[in-house]
Amino acid sequence: MEAFHTLAEISVAIAGFSSLVIVFRGRIADWQGQDFISLAFALSWSIGAVFFSLFPIVVGEFGYRLIEIARVGLFLLAAYMIFAGAFLQYSRRRLQQVEGAASPLSPSLSILYGVIVVGAISAGLGLFPGAVNGWYAAAITLLLAHATGELVLLVINAVRR
Repeated sequence: MEAFHTLAEISVAIAGFSSLVIVFRGRIADWQGQDFISLAFALSWSIGAVFFSLFPIVVGEFGYRLIEIARVGLFLLAAYMIFAGAFLQYSRRRLQQVEGAASPLSPSLSILYGVIVVGAISAGLGLFPGAVNGWYAAAITLLLAHATGELVLLVINAVRR
């Protein structure tokens, strides 16, 4: 359970760093649509990671075993990423069509997004060897990696202009 506390703390740190980027980025009028999408991804994923990190701790208090919690958590994480991510990915694609500028990191982040979703569902179904709670922690870590990648994308776009 200590690993999930640590993941929650890292998630809060990434959300806090997102806030710092907003403060130091300048006026909102200087932002482009892609900047808002990257920020929305970073905040959505870091806030989601906080929830999914605390999920086993809270549900464990009701007497459920960690393996059961992790299996359900993997499916919830995949569902969250499918619904929130599909909307944000759609918004990113539409903006790329309108603005005409694609970021060099966007395809890599889209691939990472797909890997996390497929991996979470596969681990939840028991297709990967090893402990399910380990795969659950790995999925949350990859979610945080995606959030960090979106922050990097935001900072790179800010430096370019």
